[in-house]
Amino acid sequence: MIYILKTVSEVPVTFAKAKDILQGKEKERKNEERELGHEQHITLEYLRSIPMLDKKVAEDIAKELIEAIPTLKEHQVIMIIDTLPDCDEDVELLFAKERMKLDKEQIKKVAEIIKKVKPEMVVKKAKKKAVPKKDDKVEEVKADESKKDAE
Repeated sequence: MIYILKTVSEVPVTFAKAKDILQGKEKERKNEERELGHEQHITLEYLRSIPMLDKKVAEDIAKELIEAIPTLKEHQVIMIIDTLPDCDEDVELLFAKERMKLDKEQIKKVAEIIKKVKPEMVVKKAKKKAVPKKDDKVEEVKADESKKDAE
């Protein structure tokens, strides 16, 4: 049997809300002894694998962003919540292709709001430990071997 799907409406949602929707569908389908469609299953697995804000926290941030910058559209607020840009450069990148450009003060406001709630496990700008190159390890091993040979 071939099903033809028709898009009735589109509503932008956060990753957290999409995850809740798909988990609800998954439970509903398990009761009917059916599975999610291929695309739905892949999407749910992806949403389970990425760190994201709780649904309640995301709603609070959305309200705070709209109060701080009333010109933001719903899809822009959701884009900010999903990507959690914590510095000015990241916010600028998000709005690079948007028709509406934010001024420097607005960009700083967005970054400050996100910095307040961004979970530690999501922090992109964390200090990374220096990873030794392959050549460095080889030289250290050779140096150690030469010391042993000298003894």
